[in-house]
Amino acid sequence: MTIIIRSIVMAKIILSTFSLQPKIFADSVGDLATTSVTQRPLDPIIDVAPLDESRAIPVQDCVVRFSEELNVPSTESGLIAELSVAPGNAIQWGDPIARLEDRAIRIRNRAATLRLQSAMQQTADDIEIQYAETALEEAEAELEANRSIYKDAAGAVPISTIRRLRLSVERANLEVARAKKASELARIEVDLRAADVSVIEDTLRRLQIQSPLAGVVIEVFKQRGEWVTIGEPVARLARLDRLDVHALLSVDQLSPQACRDQSVSVRWIDPVTKTEHRLRGRITSVQPQRLAGSRYRIQTNVANERTSDGKDWVLHPGTEVRMFVYPTSATK
Repeated sequence: MTIIIRSIVMAKIILSTFSLQPKIFADSVGDLATTSVTQRPLDPIIDVAPLDESRAIPVQDCVVRFSEELNVPSTESGLIAELSVAPGNAIQWGDPIARLEDRAIRIRNRAATLRLQSAMQQTADDIEIQYAETALEEAEAELEANRSIYKDAAGAVPISTIRRLRLSVERANLEVARAKKASELARIEVDLRAADVSVIEDTLRRLQIQSPLAGVVIEVFKQRGEWVTIGEPVARLARLDRLDVHALLSVDQLSPQACRDQSVSVRWIDPVTKTEHRLRGRITSVQPQRLAGSRYRIQTNVANERTSDGKDWVLHPGTEVRMFVYPTSATK
């Protein structure tokens, strides 16, 4: 009878194994998508309310400069396999600048992914727990049956058999605990394998050097086939969606205390089309030092605009412009 029960148990376990559908981890090599550079939060919106031209204060000696210039470093050491930019290129948020050689790390990623898939399949396969629990039920049933016989007919079952069956139940309990412990360790192994894959994929992302701003490429320091180390600059970029205009303002025109955060407009004539352009901005900095003629330096941030074809910006550093400050009524 015991043999028949064991055969039925094993048949059920084998059938349940074929019905298991473990969750398979996606192949990250074929589907790997490079994470784009996180876009910076939008700057404070430039005031777009109508300007009172009767209150416009002209500003002297305007100089247009980049509001932001930065060297884009490599976050890993390696050989430059691809270079996607050249000096003068327009660039957008997250555009590729360069890619380091990543063949070896992709092979590692493939191996780590396969190990993770194997670990997940082992976690999904609970056949050991099923077998241990079924064996425990069988041992308990056999013990209970022999106890009943022992009580009904003294001496029909030797006491040594009862003791042996008790030990079998205890052994089956231990087997269930062991199987559950192994299942828990398998889940921990899945977490470890998943962490390995995440680390490798993060390394792959860092081998892709991307633009952290929208602007223009000023200089490229490395070429394809050259070696670059961590922190070494690959290219120098400048922001063009916002520009700074440095100028001089007289205390007689507007006090430094009333100057900060006031709206401004920047105007210039396009030398090719002969049309006048206007941009809006805001004063962001007032220098405390006074210059000759009771003048002081101010810095404004201007929101640049794209040309009609969208391929360029209307204002560039070095353009000769006129600027006007529009103080609010509270600054009279």
